[in-house]
Amino acid sequence: MDSLIAASARALATGDVLTALKHVALRDDPPALALRGIAMAQLGDL
Repeated sequence: MDSLIAASARALATGDVLTALKHVALRDDPPALALRGIAMAQLGDL
């Protein structure tokens, strides 16, 4: 796991959805897509 994926996961764990999206916004690898989907779902809950 690279540092941007880890940083995004930590941001999601603390509830900072926008920071998490910033880390994975332009990536298209599977872990980034999964984290982006989770972040978008959390934004939808707000």
